[in-house]
Amino acid sequence: MVFARFFGGANGNREEGQKLFEEGMRHASNFDCLKAIDCYTRSIAASPNPAPYINRANLLSKRLRYREALSDLSEALRLDRRQSNEFAQVLDVEISKAEIVCDNYHNGMRQKLLADYREKKGAHGGVLGIARRILCSSFGITSSQWDYKTFNRPLIEFHFFNDLDNIAKFEEVELYPEVEEYLDLYPKSFINIKVDNCPDDKAYLKSEILLHSFLCCYDPDDMRHLRRIMLYDIHSHLLAIDFGDLYDSLLSECKGVIREAEIFLD
Repeated sequence: MVFARFFGGANGNREEGQKLFEEGMRHASNFDCLKAIDCYTRSIAASPNPAPYINRANLLSKRLRYREALSDLSEALRLDRRQSNEFAQVLDVEISKAEIVCDNYHNGMRQKLLADYREKKGAHGGVLGIARRILCSSFGITSSQWDYKTFNRPLIEFHFFNDLDNIAKFEEVELYPEVEEYLDLYPKSFINIKVDNCPDDKAYLKSEILLHSFLCCYDPDDMRHLRRIMLYDIHSHLLAIDFGDLYDSLLSECKGVIREAEIFLD
């Protein structure tokens, strides 16, 4: 996370802005995302400054709200050019990434995605099909690879635990019932190990940007629904690989977690 330095400006109540900014940083460091965003918002209202815009944008992007994040970053750049030009390098990188993720808003893809979602939302398996198609497209997986479970397991497994970790840190977990269940099943220490060991940073970043470019097109409730389905679908596939397709039967030895986690727990 980028923690920018708050500096003085001629406009507004600088002291109040500084105080709220620092309070926001404390909340952010504790992953109390909503309180941090609120503090940064009030800091901006008190004393316009690039720093709270940058930090709020960072948290918004963690919540896949890239359009709002891009707006914050653009305003931070405008203020930075007027005040100190201190954050130009950071802002160039962050703005470039946000623009890539938001490209579907400009190329017509968003309208197609939303139309497809409205058409299939009420159909049996409709949203599952959409979620699976987005996931597979993002990670370069064919439908047969997904069906026969011959996809790149390390990368998909990393995504499962990385997204689990991101939701736990930056989202309202109670809105993700499956995630609450997974967080009970998998020890935090195990999740940390998985998140700290990406099998291919470059490949994952490419897939994650593509995945987020699709997901951020949807309304928050629909995006959350798709994300939940993806995590459930990934986890089901991982369990089936480890314990067979009947992993959830009474005769299965599966305890609800992947085999590596069972060994870790023992």
